[in-house]
Amino acid sequence: MREYEALIIAKSDLPEAELNKMVARWESIIGNEGGQIVRKDVWGVRRLAYPINRNARGFYFIYDVATTAENITELDRILKLDENILRTMIIKLADTVDIEARRVELQKLAEAAAIRAAEASRERADGDSMSARRGHSSRDEN
Repeated sequence: MREYEALIIAKSDLPEAELNKMVARWESIIGNEGGQIVRKDVWGVRRLAYPINRNARGFYFIYDVATTAENITELDRILKLDENILRTMIIKLADTVDIEARRVELQKLAEAAAIRAAEASRERADGDSMSARRGHSSRDEN
């Protein structure tokens, strides 16, 4: 099995039931012949950089999958035929993949990103309190 990353942008105005049906179909194609979803990120509705077929917004999905080339070919074919899909991009990341090791690696990356975000948030809060103190002390001097 090979590792792939798939970015799928669907129309933003789709009913939730139809969106869930489409996602289930994609995931069943990926899962054929032992394929697995390593990571799934649902970004939700985002503004597009430019309108695509008169759509200014799209519903974003990102998959990191381990599956066969045939499954990816079928997924790509299905996505191209679906009129509710605005854009797709599928990239081969590796020729072979150890699924469990990749999941652990992605987990560690997510934890590191969370720590960096918490530190940045804390630094912003500290910076805001320092500037408030400076502003307050400068009023006392005048």
